[in-house]
Order: sequence, then C-alpha cells, then structure tokens
Amino acid sequence: MRTLCFGEMLLRLSPADHLRIEQASAFDARYGGAEANVALSLALQGDDAAYLSVIPANRIGDCAVRSLAMWGVDTSRVIRSGDRLGVYFMEFGASERPNAVVYDRKYSAISLATPDQYDWDAILDGIDLFYFSGVTPALGENCVEALLDGLKACRARGITVACDLNYRGKLWAPAHAQAVMRELLPFADIVFAHDEDASATLGITNGSGSLEHGIEERDAYVKTAREICAAYGCKTVASVIRNIQNVNRSQWMAILYDAARDEHWFSLVHDVHVLEGVAAGDAFGAGLLHALAADMAPQEAVDYAIAASVLKLTIRGDSNLVTADEIAAVAGRGSGTRVAR
Repeated sequence: MRTLCFGEMLLRLSPADHLRIEQASAFDARYGGAEANVALSLALQGDDAAYLSVIPANRIGDCAVRSLAMWGVDTSRVIRSGDRLGVYFMEFGASERPNAVVYDRKYSAISLATPDQYDWDAILDGIDLFYFSGVTPALGENCVEALLDGLKACRARGITVACDLNYRGKLWAPAHAQAVMRELLPFADIVFAHDEDASATLGITNGSGSLEHGIEERDAYVKTAREICAAYGCKTVASVIRNIQNVNRSQWMAILYDAARDEHWFSLVHDVHVLEGVAAGDAFGAGLLHALAADMAPQEAVDYAIAASVLKLTIRGDSNLVTADEIAAVAGRGSGTRVAR
C-alpha cells in the first residue's frame, strides 16, 4: 500500500536543556510537521510513503526535503514554490511547567499556494491511501480549497482517506474548525480523534475531557467514536487515551473502533516517563496505518499503534526513529498494568 501524506513542513527551533525561550542564546534546529512525521514513520516501518507539500526552493527548503528523503520518503510530489518555510519554537517544560509552542508560520509557502498549483491527477497516481490532519485546513482558505479538491479526487479514484483531527487552538477557533471539518470529514474512512480534538473540531463531547483521568473515562471514547462514524460515515476511529500527571509522567493507552461491527478494542496501559512529549499522536497514526496495511487483527493493531506512540515519547525531535521490529517488541511485552475491566 502506498500512502501519501499532505501537510506543512516546519523548521523547529528549541532552546537547550529545558531553558525558556527568554533564556536561550542558541536553538536546536530540526524539521517536522504532523503529516511529515507520519510519512517518515511509515517509511521507517518499511512502508511505501510519499509526501506532498509546498516548500521554498532555497537552502532551508532543501534541508527540509532532505530530512524526509534520507529516511526513504518519496518527496517527488513536493511543490517547490514560495518564499518561506514555516517555523515553530518548542519550549520544553519540566514537572508542573508544561511544554509551550510559539508559531511563526504566517505567509508560509503552503498557506499562500493557490489550489491550481496542485495537479491531483499526477499527484494521486499510484496512491492507495491519502493522509491529512486538521492542521492543514487550519492554515487558511487556500489549503481548505486545495484539500477539498484532493479529497474529491480521492473519492473519484476509490482511494482510502485517513484524517487526524489534530486541533490546534493557536491556528483557529472551534467554531471555524467545526464549519470546515464538517465539509471535509465525510471523505474520511479512518479518523484519529485524540483527547479534546473531537470536541473542538466536531462539537462531539463525551466525558469530562480531563487529561488527568482519560483512562478512567475510556468508555466516553467509545461513544465518541460511534457518534463520529454515525455522523460522517467513517469506517474506523482510533484514539490515544491518557492520564497525565505532569509533563514528565503519564499513562497511555488507546482505542480502536470498527463501525461495521460496532466493536471496539482497548490496548494495554503503558506507564511512561516522557523524554519529549511531541508528535506521539503522529506516531500512533503511523503505527495504526502500518498495522492495518499488514492485516493485523484489531487487538494486535491497537497494541502495536500505542507501542509506536509511547516509543516516540523517548525520542528527541518530531521523528519517530524506530522500526517495525522495535515497535512490535514493545507491543508484545506490553506493560505491568492492564486496564481493569
């Protein structure tokens, strides 16, 4: 199966040693972005992954493209246009001080690219699955129109579509997100709806929404998954479920829901010491897509996907630099705690 991921590539700048931005005299530079992270993780798991974005034809853009191509991602569909790559500053917290993000992505190349720059006939040639997240339409109307054109082209060609709701409150408000996603989500077969994403992007709210007691409220995630499928015709919904004590310590599990069978499966719970809490949702999505492509049974698939996610929490940078064998090993041994039910 060949997967195409569509979204914005970003330069990530981070102060060292948990310094605050105000203290920094130097920044660690890495590249990432929700959809780019998924493409890279799929490639490392041995899957055929391609990436679509609009990236400037300059040295910074070259570095960004190279950061994917070096791991085996097909970047031949990347459009080289525009003047700037989006940037985000990532400040890592500690204990009770949370991580913090500052965006500098306005007027980025992809946000200014017009819909007519995308030749969907050529872009979708040979593609079996198309992946995007809620970050992409949040970048502006140009991205919404381009994405809608792409989704219609996928539907006409019978291409499976996966969407991570991936709400970003610093990019758009819930009312705007809901208006846009109501138009896009009917094209999706597979939906990732982590934490508050369903509430913010779809107006579907079950449970308290607390990230401190998500595992205790796991049945609310089943109800949310069922409502998403009923409202939008999606076939599969998956989600990470967490209990977060602080930025360094949390428990992680996941749910996989199948609409045709009206059945769900919970993963094991992993008790995690978090090295870096970035892009674990992207790692989960890539893990599940790999598992589904490999025809894993539902329980095996959700256990594999959450293992991919928690492994990302042990790795610096946006990229989940682990192989399928490493993920399978963690999935196989599970953790010392199972969900009590």
